[in-house]
Amino acid sequence: MKYTTISADSHIDMTWLPGDLFTSNVSSQWKEAVPKVVETKEGFRWVAEGKELGVVGGMGHGFGAPKRGLSLRTDKMIDVGFYKDGSLGKPHPTTPELRLKDMEMDQIDAEVIYGILATGLRLDNKDLVTIVYQVYNNWISEFCNSYPGRWAGLACIPNHDPEQAAKEVYRASSLGLKGADFDVVTASKDLWDMDWEPLWHALEECKMPVSFHVTGPRGYPLREDLANDSREGLIFIGIRLTLFQSCAAEFLASIILSGALDRHPGLNFVLGEAGAGWLPYTLERMDLEYEDRLQGLNLSMKPSEFWYRQGYTTFQTETTGPKTLDMIGYDNVMWGSDYPHPDGVWPGSQDAISNDMGHLSEDVRDKLIRGNAARLYGFST
Repeated sequence: MKYTTISADSHIDMTWLPGDLFTSNVSSQWKEAVPKVVETKEGFRWVAEGKELGVVGGMGHGFGAPKRGLSLRTDKMIDVGFYKDGSLGKPHPTTPELRLKDMEMDQIDAEVIYGILATGLRLDNKDLVTIVYQVYNNWISEFCNSYPGRWAGLACIPNHDPEQAAKEVYRASSLGLKGADFDVVTASKDLWDMDWEPLWHALEECKMPVSFHVTGPRGYPLREDLANDSREGLIFIGIRLTLFQSCAAEFLASIILSGALDRHPGLNFVLGEAGAGWLPYTLERMDLEYEDRLQGLNLSMKPSEFWYRQGYTTFQTETTGPKTLDMIGYDNVMWGSDYPHPDGVWPGSQDAISNDMGHLSEDVRDKLIRGNAARLYGFST
């Protein structure tokens, strides 16, 4: 098909998945342990390990139930009827026909879909995390195959054991998934640790780009003791939101200075929902420090050159990144709507593209909203 606009950062969270997905797709020994939907006094909730993992039919991981007044974007999504079908058992994000209608409304031809990686942040049993990710990866493969060419699903990869991570990459590749999503913040080892070598080898061999989607700054966890509408709660939320994307500078420095990209020139990485405006300074800083005191790392190129050869970032709305593309790289940036999260731009993607990128030439804008994602994830015309 012909692609005009591809969202390189869209989502499916557990809140919209079928309630029996995990209990119906695991062996008897895991049925009691896997996430399931239960009815509580506050309504239906996903639970596992005695913990609440989120509301059913909510606004995404880390968000509550939809209601007016939470944000301007939530109100717009309510206005266009996004949530009404969920109450009827047909949530838009996981009902292929409804998701396609939402894409049509937003003039989006295809999407790269990030999944339930954040669920692994809440579960203590790492074997359970692996099982949950495997069930999801099977499911998202089937979902994408329902309308071939419209979605590129990313596999959720366990982050507690390098061998297990590599094993799931090979399995996910055999399912036809187009990339891998890996949580850096809760990983058992630092991203720069040589123990991750089996994972980098598997990704390069399978030609699967790995995404490091931002989940917030390390060492700055959510504070459940602060009410979201209190002064203190608003300050705390504001700090997290301000730092949310720039924390990916750690991921960038880790993967480059580790030498993983030098050892694996076919390995591509994506800073998911990380924005772009902070990159020029960070790349310049790495180069300066490498020349000054890090020569002992014996990289074959300057750090920034690995970025230009193998790195990508995604953004949804900002003016800084598109104005500094000559320093970031025209081939290294991809736009995404963040559908269906309420901090995204759906159903106003075309307005966001026009406002942020209207000053760019047609060929450069095409790279950001279509070409770079099409090349990386194999969307072919």
